Amino acid sequence: MRKYIFKLKNKFLNTNENNKAIVYNTIGAFLVKGGALVISLFTMPAYMRYFDNQQILGLWFTIISVLSWVLTFDLGIGNGLRNHLVPALVKRDQTRIKKYISSAYVVVGTIVLFSLMSSAIFFRFINWNLIFNIPNDILSIETLNITVSIVFSGIMLQFLFKLITSILYAMQKSALNNFLSLLTSIITLIYVSFAKSSDISASLISLAVVNVLAVNFPLLISTIFIFTKELRGCKPEIKFFEIKYARDVIKLGGIFFWVQIMYMVIIATNEFLITWFSTPEMVVEYQIYNKLFTLIGTVFVLALTPIWSAVTKAFSEQNFTWIKKLYRTLRLMALLAVICEFVMIPFLQYGINIWLGDNAIQVNYLYAVAFASFGSIIIWNGVISSIANGCGQLKIQSIYFTIGALVKIPIAWFLVGVFNSWIGVIVSNIIAMSLYCLIQPMWLNEFLSKKELEEKKYVQK
Repeated sequence: MRKYIFKLKNKFLNTNENNKAIVYNTIGAFLVKGGALVISLFTMPAYMRYFDNQQILGLWFTIISVLSWVLTFDLGIGNGLRNHLVPALVKRDQTRIKKYISSAYVVVGTIVLFSLMSSAIFFRFINWNLIFNIPNDILSIETLNITVSIVFSGIMLQFLFKLITSILYAMQKSALNNFLSLLTSIITLIYVSFAKSSDISASLISLAVVNVLAVNFPLLISTIFIFTKELRGCKPEIKFFEIKYARDVIKLGGIFFWVQIMYMVIIATNEFLITWFSTPEMVVEYQIYNKLFTLIGTVFVLALTPIWSAVTKAFSEQNFTWIKKLYRTLRLMALLAVICEFVMIPFLQYGINIWLGDNAIQVNYLYAVAFASFGSIIIWNGVISSIANGCGQLKIQSIYFTIGALVKIPIAWFLVGVFNSWIGVIVSNIIAMSLYCLIQPMWLNEFLSKKELEEKKYVQK
């Protein structure tokens, strides 16, 4: 046994450098983010104890979901920075690294400052109770306005601090990003588990403040750490801002931005649409199914976390044979993950009973099949998008995500009426994503085969 382990270790140490980076980051992701997933499962029953009113809990989930849409409005700068940094890091070009980082921070910082000033003026004129479909007699206009303002301010800070995650991805340190998520989950769990119950208004506002700290504190600490250690000479400074570098980041980021927006409309509007087409308390039932069926997909996406930047690095090195081989491996892994989605259905009621105890819901197995199908779509999308994003090939995504976004809401409205249930929203997700999940793999196969052929011709010369 020891001989076999020693042999396997030597084989790994002598393998492709890109493979090493993927394996190291994937192991780190599983250990760290896996812990975060376990903690998030404990957080759900803790939330249900913290808010004894499920309508308020559903409202909280919806507020976080809707205001988190703001994170997609970074003009794709984070992703643009990520893809531009990889070649600069490979070449150890410190000047380019610093200019790209500084330019990205200045642009995002300007957006954040303008947004915070605007929200301070305009939010007071918005009827949030109407938007979130919550009666004034259950939650006052003033309380909801304060809550939304606090959460929005926290998300805008996250908007700026989150740039460090793009830098870490470019540095092939995705496991560290997952550690940040773990810290956020731990802080939130500790608070909702031990905070003393008070009236609804105080509980909601307090949770909003804690959410701001839980999300941003780990990002701030990691930013300070990276720019005082590994990128000590590359910390962002206004004097290193250059229009050319900002334009480069925004130009590539603009395509990512459009793709992000369309994907957000398809995937991240579920809580809002359920609130509107049904009632806020139904969001709690949705969250129970969603947390369980996205568990496998989330674990699978952990393995994909380092793929994007590794593919970008291999693409800049014109190592297309390696990319194609990786793509083939990921498809097999995706098939296993999809099988697991459906295998868990017979055991769902037992698992929910253990997980939620007295708050357990009665499983609707048609809902379970719909969520397993939706989870499978997310898994498959993760594979094909990681390869396409790493290669900087976003045309298919931009076209078919746009089509999906245009049909998502009307189909959701129609299906909620047909099923007389919020599950119509989930079925609309499956329909909206299906066309992309069929077209992109065919395009990728043709693209990678063509590039691999060019690579072989170049090597022969």
